[in-house]
Amino acid sequence: MRPEPERWTARDGTVVTIRPIRAADFELERAFVDALSPATGYQRLMSTRRPSSDEIKRFTDIDYEREMALIATVVANGRERQIGVARYVIDEAVPAEAEFAIVLADDWQRHGLGVKLLGSLIRAARAAGLRRLVGTTLSANQAMLALARKAGFHLRLHPEAATTTLLTLDLY
Repeated sequence: MRPEPERWTARDGTVVTIRPIRAADFELERAFVDALSPATGYQRLMSTRRPSSDEIKRFTDIDYEREMALIATVVANGRERQIGVARYVIDEAVPAEAEFAIVLADDWQRHGLGVKLLGSLIRAARAAGLRRLVGTTLSANQAMLALARKAGFHLRLHPEAATTTLLTLDLY
């Protein structure tokens, strides 16, 4: 079940639309990914690589039976611009659990969008009947750790790699 688009007003008065991603959003997603700073891209992918066109197609043309991707967009200069994305993918081995990820455009970090977008993803996961969201982040990614804490996630260092932190949120 896809959630309905919602509107959120940022602290500066900018109206943000949060909606499910569509296959037609390929160019929006490409422009979003290409505009991420090297530091933000590294924190999201835990590597310096840039997603290929095939990966971007995979990010936008999703199977809503097993995954969800919500994008945040604004209208700038008469054109829609993607400023964030939060997604989850259901673990086939544990159908009630999904791995999540979130990334925001550099100029939208620390403006409250992460809390809003992650909250929308959590509501969508609950509506889909999921029991748990899990994720991994770099232990040095203080902004993500703070966001996860604020959203109620349990944090613990990865037992095999202290450079990563495991994030877990029981939904019920």
